Amino acid sequence: MTPSVRLPSAIIATAIASVAFFATGFVVVRGLADVKNASDVINVTGSAKRNITSDLAGWTFTVRSSDDTNLQNAYRAFQGAQPAIEAFLKAQAFSGSELRREPVNAGPQNYTVIEDVNGENAEVQRTRYVVSQTYRVQSGNIAKLQAAVGAATAAFVDASTGGVSIESGDVQYLYTKLSDVRVQLLEEASKDAQRRAQAIAQSAGNSIGAVKNARVGVFQITPRFETSVEDTGSYDTTALEKDVTAVVEIDFVVK
Repeated sequence: MTPSVRLPSAIIATAIASVAFFATGFVVVRGLADVKNASDVINVTGSAKRNITSDLAGWTFTVRSSDDTNLQNAYRAFQGAQPAIEAFLKAQAFSGSELRREPVNAGPQNYTVIEDVNGENAEVQRTRYVVSQTYRVQSGNIAKLQAAVGAATAAFVDASTGGVSIESGDVQYLYTKLSDVRVQLLEEASKDAQRRAQAIAQSAGNSIGAVKNARVGVFQITPRFETSVEDTGSYDTTALEKDVTAVVEIDFVVK
């Protein structure tokens, strides 16, 4: 039987330290290799902008009547406003595809008021009876819709009698070919990124190769000449004339 050999503790500690050193050295070398690979890539951002003019406009208004006593009174007031509303719509000559009437809504509506109760302010529940109907207009003839909105004020004043009110919304301007523009802008933004990367690489005596990574940013659809942007993208509907901006971030291999 071969006798066991007991090594001094100092030798054992040295051996462990050596193993740890080599292991650590391997990690460092591997890390340096990764950094070197990363330095062979150039990261650039490219952008492209296009001016567009909205080709579709939308507008809504709501006719509402209310009565504190009963629903029948509210409905009679609502019916009394209809001739003026229908005369206005007829004068605008909206087609069946341009005008949509939502169903009439009718029923009680609870609300809270602050009243004096025994010398103190207190919340008191009240009930009113409401009848309403919303009209939605959408047209590619934007000038026609804008003219209708301009003419609505006088018509709505005539209809707003006997407990009837009319709430008119803002005109919304849309662009129906946005998907095509987005594809074109992405192509232009990518070419812009490539030009930037090539210019930077050439200044150092290099050239660029294949794309390693590419990330598409959010689209910004803003009023013409607007400079504000949103992190999550924006889609303006208030302006007839708009700017569409696309951004891409690309990593190019440096040769």
